[in-house]
Amino acid sequence: MSLKLIPLSENPNDGDLPLQWSLELWGDHIPGYSRQDWINFYENGKKANFKKWDGDSKALIFIGKRGEEVVGAISLVDFDDLEEFRYLTPWVAAFIVNPQLRGKGIGSEMLTALEGKAKALEVKVLHLWTEDKSEFYQKRGYDLITEGTLEHLTFKILKKELSASAISGTGKVE
Repeated sequence: MSLKLIPLSENPNDGDLPLQWSLELWGDHIPGYSRQDWINFYENGKKANFKKWDGDSKALIFIGKRGEEVVGAISLVDFDDLEEFRYLTPWVAAFIVNPQLRGKGIGSEMLTALEGKAKALEVKVLHLWTEDKSEFYQKRGYDLITEGTLEHLTFKILKKELSASAISGTGKVE
């Protein structure tokens, strides 16, 4: 069964599980970003306009589904938690896969599908930061830009240029 990314706004209840997984994994771990911020992020994502990318404090949350099963969530945002890097935009963010399904290729499928969605929105480059998954992203064409720390958090920032030939604009993985 193929994986599809569905805008959270199309079925707001589909965000409940990914929000729960996000709270369990990250909760208050990210400096300056609380559990309530996660809840607000998902609430705002339920109202987002998925038809265009205008870079105006936009956060598009997509729910990864196989059939009716919610398998994860991934977002395209024009802001990020790291103040000194806000000039970089847009960002892949809040990327989570059902903990019971990790290591089965779902994350790779979701990332590829998001890149397709971004391309369809005429996004030319994606950025992201990660604490411990830089190898995952580098294997998928992301390049390391820099490394840094914020309080107890050590991170790497990566980027990927989206080329017309590399990604289908449909954002679907068949």
